[in-house]
Amino acid sequence: MKHYLGISLVLVTLAAILFLALYSCTMVADHTIDHVRDAFAQVFKVQPQVTVNQRVVMTQTAPIAELAVVTKEELVTLGFTEHLEVLSYPLPLTEKKLSVEAVFRLKAGFDLHEPFRVEIDPGTHHVHATLPKAKILSVEQVGDLTYHGEDAVLNKVTDKERAKLLNALHDTARTQAEGSPLKAEAEKEADQRLQDVFQRNGESLQTDWAPTPPQS
Repeated sequence: MKHYLGISLVLVTLAAILFLALYSCTMVADHTIDHVRDAFAQVFKVQPQVTVNQRVVMTQTAPIAELAVVTKEELVTLGFTEHLEVLSYPLPLTEKKLSVEAVFRLKAGFDLHEPFRVEIDPGTHHVHATLPKAKILSVEQVGDLTYHGEDAVLNKVTDKERAKLLNALHDTARTQAEGSPLKAEAEKEADQRLQDVFQRNGESLQTDWAPTPPQS
């Protein structure tokens, strides 16, 4: 009888130890999930989709649609020179010039409707985040528009040419923004902010940027 009682006590003790260990792991995992939620809310204003052991424990929500991380103002200039020709020879007194410039505010950041996914390793509590790549969110003219025009005696600058150049200026500003390092700067800034928050919590974070989906 004592033998069975001893075995029962051992089993009960082992069960209690196992329960406490599982409870402790669950508590630590819950704290990690809370830290993930708070970190992303602080940096991105978004609650990411969080998975543990391929099980979704938190779905993605965002109170706003976009978040600008980097803002830059840049002077954009566009112009043309034109002259009339006869048999490929330029005609005198026909060369006209027109240029237009304005300051544009460029904003790079994140579309918060795109997936923000976080996987937590339940054993190590290492956090692996896969985030959407940064985008140029807006290109907005600020300040006044400046024209520089030089009419030729026999070739005047027309209102249609001015309007065409004005419309092309915004497209040029967008093209320059897309080709600038602004998006990479936004990703670097966002990643650094996240790393700082997780380091303060004593947790490790690996960040990957999801490939840009092909244009439809």
